[in-house]
Amino acid sequence: MNNNNQILVVASSNEGKVREFARFLANVPVAVTLLPDAENVLEGVEGESDYEVNAIAKARRAAQVSGMMALGEDSGLEVEFMGGAPGPLSARFVAASASAEEKNQALLKKLSGVPKEKRAARYVSVVAVAETSGEVHVFRGECTGTIASAASGEHGFGYDPLFIPDGYDKTFGELGPDIKNKISHRAVAMTKVREYFGSNS
Repeated sequence: MNNNNQILVVASSNEGKVREFARFLANVPVAVTLLPDAENVLEGVEGESDYEVNAIAKARRAAQVSGMMALGEDSGLEVEFMGGAPGPLSARFVAASASAEEKNQALLKKLSGVPKEKRAARYVSVVAVAETSGEVHVFRGECTGTIASAASGEHGFGYDPLFIPDGYDKTFGELGPDIKNKISHRAVAMTKVREYFGSNS
């Protein structure tokens, strides 16, 4: 890793994700910043039904455009009853322009009448760090749980108001960032990223 490069560009237009990444890397000697005009820069990069392919493509594009080290992430919610859907297409579930609430309601409709024991799900996060040299490192994290019968909680983003992590009786939306940032799929992946930066600093 090039230790003179202290800026880490996040290949995302999702400010919620960027805030999470900054918290995870708070004690790491890198400055986390958002990729300018990310939506347009990354247009057409994502679309494969594979987390790793998407994460690497985003990281490489961001590194190429910015000339700096970049982080790309792809994540999704996999619902067992739906055969692992929406998966890598979670952000585009229903429609790319749909709001988080619309996606949550669509998911609840798909699971209408499905009992709790069949609502198992997992969040998956794959993070790719692209060096300016072109080298890419990939890190994966998962968090298992169940889908609630109704949305609840104001914290987090995406499907957080529906996802109840194993060992808890509340959704990520209710539990808040302190707990989520310790046990979530993104927390697991980013712990590995922290370890990578630590071993190369």
